[in-house]
Amino acid sequence: MMQRWRDLVVVQWSVLLALLVALPWRGPGFLLSYDMVWIPTWTLDRFDLWGTGSAVPRAVPSDGVVAVLSQVVDPVVLQRVMLIGALALGGVGAARLVDHLGLGARLVAATYALWNPFVAERLVLGQWPVIIALACLPWIVVAVRDPRHVRGVVLTLALAGTALSVATGLMGLVVALVAGWRSGVLRIVVLALALNAPWIVATAVRLAPVESDPAGVRAFAAQSEGPLGHAGTMASLGGVWNTEVVPSSRTTAVAAVLVVVLLLVLAAGVVHWARSDRRLLAPLATLAVLGHAIAAWGWLSPGTLEDLVAWQGSAGVLRDGTRYLALAVPFHVVALAYGARLLGRRVAGIVSDGRWAVVGTAAVLALPLAALPDLANGVDGRLTPVEYPDDWAAAASVIAASDVPGDLLTLPFQPYRSPEWNRDRTVIDPAARFFDRETVASDALTVSGTTLASEDPRARDVAAVLADPAATPARLGALGIGLVVVDVEAQGEVPLPAAVAAAREIGPEGSDLRVLAIDGARSVVPTEEAELAVTAGWALAALTVGIALLVAASRGVGRLRRLVAAGRRTSRS
Repeated sequence: MMQRWRDLVVVQWSVLLALLVALPWRGPGFLLSYDMVWIPTWTLDRFDLWGTGSAVPRAVPSDGVVAVLSQVVDPVVLQRVMLIGALALGGVGAARLVDHLGLGARLVAATYALWNPFVAERLVLGQWPVIIALACLPWIVVAVRDPRHVRGVVLTLALAGTALSVATGLMGLVVALVAGWRSGVLRIVVLALALNAPWIVATAVRLAPVESDPAGVRAFAAQSEGPLGHAGTMASLGGVWNTEVVPSSRTTAVAAVLVVVLLLVLAAGVVHWARSDRRLLAPLATLAVLGHAIAAWGWLSPGTLEDLVAWQGSAGVLRDGTRYLALAVPFHVVALAYGARLLGRRVAGIVSDGRWAVVGTAAVLALPLAALPDLANGVDGRLTPVEYPDDWAAAASVIAASDVPGDLLTLPFQPYRSPEWNRDRTVIDPAARFFDRETVASDALTVSGTTLASEDPRARDVAAVLADPAATPARLGALGIGLVVVDVEAQGEVPLPAAVAAAREIGPEGSDLRVLAIDGARSVVPTEEAELAVTAGWALAALTVGIALLVAASRGVGRLRRLVAAGRRTSRS
């Protein structure tokens, strides 16, 4: 009974902290920030959702999963549930790693797992699949840490949570292998391959190999935050390449002092941990070293990573190195929990009263919160919901009613926008997902003044036509472009490209989104072989998750029946 009470306290505390982050998320509209774009209606018959489009399948299967779930759950509600649920789940999972240390240490682990710079920066950057994967990593460790009793359902569902993108899928596999190699490497690899099949197959069936610009290595390299420099920044789970998403408190001297104190407690916790449970220390320390090494690679030795990316374009998944600090989070939270336990014992020993241990533990519990106060309230108000203007629905109606064949092109041909209706906050072009047509959008990112080469061969062809001052609409039509959506606000005073200027306008009148038509286009469709292969990959992943959910539901029903039967026996006696 006492254990269940403690479990309930941990859950309640994790939910409370998650809700504190989500305070401004109430109300209508979506959270739109950098890579996080959610839309009111998802169309399931788009090739790019499933990975058969021309673009590199970076949003596979995340967009497809959201599209399917949005058919039965309001997307506004779904976004909140997934984000808040991931934050709370990560806290509860971290606490499970130290369930033998007592309630205070478990609360410390839960707190640091969801209240750290990595979470804050990736939230603002809009990398919600990374947030979900981060929540699943401790559960993978929980599932495999005892090789005699591997929790297959927990492992399957946790790996599924990491399989929402290429980078996170790789993280999940690495964590499972390092933490559970004694549980059977083949079983883990086969399970991970099945769950990651959508993006694996989608990448394999592309007609063109993945080409990543080596210049992205330096552009995405870790950045220093405040007086602690690169090393201190990464040691405290920060260092994202985009300095615009860094919480303002990270650059203050007060926060730097608190971070130093936190790291000292963490280091003391590692020593205490090494004397208590080396079986868990070894794999988590290995993951931490690996995560920090990848995070520092682009900063310490960019040339070697550039050579690797130039030789093998798929290695571009390593360019955003600080994303892999997620691998180090389980080690950090467990070490801090041990540090809290140690400090609590020292305080109790000084006053010769065991009850004073809570003072030391509470002090450590407060450290992550005090060092990063702006994670509260939507990362200091940077994440607040907005609604799409009515012009977007009007343009969608025009496009849905149009019988002009061909795919859609969005202008200006650049990845990101800072629309006034989104409170001037940067977001990846929503038009790339909003309309019910295959859409060609630019993926040529500009980072710190450096524009990286596009990875989508079709987008490169379109960009070449748009850059040609003598091009005609017919050349876009030859590339399969039948409709063009122009974001008037983002386009500004810049003249339309010559290939679009003579296109026929079909409405809506007076809208901030112009819809232009190009006659003679044909939609670009994938081969039947590619569609069949990708469908099989999705089916394999869905079947694996479905079986795990059925087993979990069956066990849940069995436990409920046993509880009911026990209650009846108690009432009779």
